[in-house]
Amino acid sequence: MLVWEIRSVVSFDAVVEDYASGRPDYPDAVYDALVPLDSGLVVEGGCGTGLATRALVARGARLVALDIGPRMVQHTVAHAPALFGAAVADGAAMPFREASVDLLCFAQSWHWLDERRRIAEAARVLAPGGRWAAWWSHAGVDDEPWFQRYLDLVEGVTPAFVRTHRDIDWGQPVHDSGLFARPERISVPWQRRVSIDHWIAEERSKSYVSALSATARQRLLVDIEALLRDANPSGALQVPYETWLWIARKQGR
Repeated sequence: MLVWEIRSVVSFDAVVEDYASGRPDYPDAVYDALVPLDSGLVVEGGCGTGLATRALVARGARLVALDIGPRMVQHTVAHAPALFGAAVADGAAMPFREASVDLLCFAQSWHWLDERRRIAEAARVLAPGGRWAAWWSHAGVDDEPWFQRYLDLVEGVTPAFVRTHRDIDWGQPVHDSGLFARPERISVPWQRRVSIDHWIAEERSKSYVSALSATARQRLLVDIEALLRDANPSGALQVPYETWLWIARKQGR
């Protein structure tokens, strides 16, 4: 396995264990939409602990995983033995030659990249006709009172959290750049069964929660857990989700 390291800013390294245990996988239909995966070079930016990495590799992808967190990359490498390569690197400044990548994908991570550079950098490394893909998962329970109270709790103490952030059309700026054809947008509904303990682990892994003071963070987590246990006495939640996927081809021949 090829492993590169580039000095960069550490992001989620402080919460790698909670990230690994609390974040949900993505539905199979996301990967089905990305076929073929077994030809050419696939690069995953912002791989985190390797949730999508492992699924892509299992489907035959010759994949290089990137993340700015060294501990994240170490976790991904340790849990994806068939990985072709890995790098501690920024997805907006990638260590690849021009036109050398066939599929460039971002699982819940594109929004972290420098918006002034990310689209041009994606176009730089992709071969003509190569594909850019990015996806995000969202709980689809806006009509449930408990979920609205949960959002209120988070929004009330974490200035960085804005519930409307999920409504962004991430494909439009990619198309507007003139570097890519109009993206295809795919919505994949699925059901997530999750214990309250794992939901809380996911909360601890979120950037806007981990950025709080220890006192404020603990108070928020206690309040969220109390809300969830009151609404779900069994200790488990069955939550409808949607994963929104955008795929765009690089212009040119």
